[in-house]
Amino acid sequence: MSLPTLLRQPPTLRPALARTLASHAYNPPRPAFTPGPPGPPPAAKAGPSTPRAPPNPATTTSPTLPPDHRRLLEEIVRVDHAGELGANWIYRGQKWGSQMRGDKRTAEQVEDMWENERHHLNVLTRMAHQHRVRPTALYPVWQVLAWGMGATTALMGKEAAMACTEAVETVIGEHYDDQLRALKPVLADNAASETPHPSLPLMAEVLEEFRDDELGHLDIAVEEGALKAPGHSLLSAAIGAACRIGIMVGSKV
Repeated sequence: MSLPTLLRQPPTLRPALARTLASHAYNPPRPAFTPGPPGPPPAAKAGPSTPRAPPNPATTTSPTLPPDHRRLLEEIVRVDHAGELGANWIYRGQKWGSQMRGDKRTAEQVEDMWENERHHLNVLTRMAHQHRVRPTALYPVWQVLAWGMGATTALMGKEAAMACTEAVETVIGEHYDDQLRALKPVLADNAASETPHPSLPLMAEVLEEFRDDELGHLDIAVEEGALKAPGHSLLSAAIGAACRIGIMVGSKV
């Protein structure tokens, strides 16, 4: 699947993420032109044209930060973007594996969670562009390993696929909590500044929403039998360790 396909945004956005995307207006397609009989030229519109709304600084500009705060912001955006790339390929692999087993219901459940991850990736891609953060150089590695993890566990059975989701989302939920704690001094300094930048509190809101989404996926996985997977403890530990290594590497590379 190409990256543009992964970046399809869902039909609805919740309030905080709608603000994140506020500067990217949707332009509906124009209807096809059908020739008709000639008519009088259109009348000129009276009065001044409506001024265009100014760009929202929360979604279009990046704050000037001390070096340590800037480094933290870059690491957060880079690793989260890399994580969402990986999550998209895990779910793609899980859907493929579920379809290969003829498990239509699990494939549909995976698709629902995957749609949410595509939305996360869309937002983080725009955030990386806004803050001029270089994406991970390991995307080809992420792609292969993540798809393989998703496909392999799905081929093992529904419970194994859900155990994979449970392990991944447990680590990611903890990771987002760690990031929110690390951001607290940055947010405090920004709030005390004479010119606080609106992108920083918005970033914290986005991380909170994404954390809650991932924990929602965790709940679904447990409800769907993750704990019943053969060798659950070993499988969960191996996948969790791989995710932690990925987080450590993805924030830097």
